[in-house]
Amino acid sequence: MAIVLSQTDKPSTDLRDFEEELVAILLMKDGLEVSIIGDIANIEPDSTDALCLEGVRGNLFLVSWYDQTEAKPLLEAAGVIGTYDGQPATSTLPIASPGHYDPLQRQILCLNLSQFLKPIDARRFILKTLSENQTTNVEQTQLKQTSEPERPIAPFAKPMPKRQTTKSKNDALDSLLDDFDEIDL
Repeated sequence: MAIVLSQTDKPSTDLRDFEEELVAILLMKDGLEVSIIGDIANIEPDSTDALCLEGVRGNLFLVSWYDQTEAKPLLEAAGVIGTYDGQPATSTLPIASPGHYDPLQRQILCLNLSQFLKPIDARRFILKTLSENQTTNVEQTQLKQTSEPERPIAPFAKPMPKRQTTKSKNDALDSLLDDFDEIDL
């Protein structure tokens, strides 16, 4: 799950320090990647922040100073479509063709940083949520695998034959030809 931190545009050193410390302690955790964008309320369609959000494929964990009800329309206005708490997006999308990324399958979690006093508390909540989400995904995958009917096993495929290699120097025919070449007639 991609973690995206939307920085506040309010001129507050306390909020900026909170964000910086949170990013630092999240990056210390192995396997976590955090992207930082500007305030989602100010994202322009052609900005690097919009490009960053477009590049996120799969589930998204938005960390900002907005709660979910405020963040959802802002994300949708920025072109980020997905499912919030099991409820699909309100905007209309073209139907995804088979084999293409379907953004309606994306789960979006929003975390309001104003509910935490310290960045370490927000980190604990994020890690706990990610762990629970991963456990749920594993259980759903296992349930899906057990509910699918048994498929026949594909027939055994014979390996491709090896290409012929060049003849070795100790080949009997080569030795015989060499012997004939050495005969002085």
